[in-house]
Amino acid sequence: MKKLLFFGPTFYDQPLNDNLRKKYKYLSVIAKIYVVAFSESRYKGEVDETSFMFYKKNKFRLLNYFKIYLISYFQLPKLVNQFEIDVVAFQDPITSYFGIRKLKKQNKNIKIVLETHGDFINTLQLEKSLIFPKIYKQLFMKIAKYTINNADVIRAVSSSTEAQARSFSSDKLIVRFPAWVDFEIFESISNKREIHEKFKILFIGSVTDRKKPHQIVEAISHINEFDCELAIVGPTPNLKYLNQLNKQIKKLNLENKVNIFGQQNLEEVLEHYKNSNLMILPSVSEGLARVIFESQATACPVLVTDAPGMQDIVIDQQTGFIFESNNVKDMKSKIVSIYENYHQASQIGLNAKDFILNNYSAENFKFSFKKLIDLV
Repeated sequence: MKKLLFFGPTFYDQPLNDNLRKKYKYLSVIAKIYVVAFSESRYKGEVDETSFMFYKKNKFRLLNYFKIYLISYFQLPKLVNQFEIDVVAFQDPITSYFGIRKLKKQNKNIKIVLETHGDFINTLQLEKSLIFPKIYKQLFMKIAKYTINNADVIRAVSSSTEAQARSFSSDKLIVRFPAWVDFEIFESISNKREIHEKFKILFIGSVTDRKKPHQIVEAISHINEFDCELAIVGPTPNLKYLNQLNKQIKKLNLENKVNIFGQQNLEEVLEHYKNSNLMILPSVSEGLARVIFESQATACPVLVTDAPGMQDIVIDQQTGFIFESNNVKDMKSKIVSIYENYHQASQIGLNAKDFILNNYSAENFKFSFKKLIDLV
């Protein structure tokens, strides 16, 4: 059995939640798993059959980039030798640079899997107000060119992330399958969707300009046909954007219609899915958003943009609804149409649930990962 080490700036809660424990239990059938990542405090030990090493996360994202570079350059080679790792799976093309460079230099036999979960060139500048964004973009493009061309295989989560990786290396071996989602945790949520006093709209995701929840706020400010409310759920890494969002809500007199909940635990998120009539994701850049899978798993209708990657699982009028990116008028029109034809929209939500349960099961994820590491 091969030894597989996952390495990257991913954040893990402590103790490890049941969803992630299940994921690594599935993967431990095909390989001995090691994970190096971030958490709220340092930790080293085993959970079930998986070995974890957590470094303390800094609240400033850029500092975590520097920290992961230092860890990858000085600590990663030691871990690879200590545990006799066969395959290292890096979590993105940017933070993997020093790790890949050092491993390729010191260990010619190590195999590199490079994962790409989203737009690795533009995501940081879309989520943060950066000084000299063009410099960051040029730097990231040079880094990505090196890491992608020096990996043995690329794992892309969507057609859009595959295309972006392919733009740096046209002949690179790429395997595509989506991120892990445990659909069993959504089984308790009823498939039945009804509109009660208000039409309840849900946004789940990072509250940033890249995800654009402010566009939903603007759209509902123009809805006079019926009463609706919006729940915004997710982390708020960009305080400047959050302040602008709050000002927008106040300016449009929507304090009684829009609630910003911030990041919430699984039970609270499930309650939002349970009570919502529609989930909207206005992102202009996505890999393959897990929240779409989650919404579809609860049979909640989804409305997303035509941004690349979305159409992998959202087929307009079949497994969800699509509107034109950055077109608030079109979004508003689609919301009204979904409301007025909610019986049909609910049926589309059920179709989406059947589609993802049949095509994106935990067994499919395990099989896809086995195929991936067998290739190297």
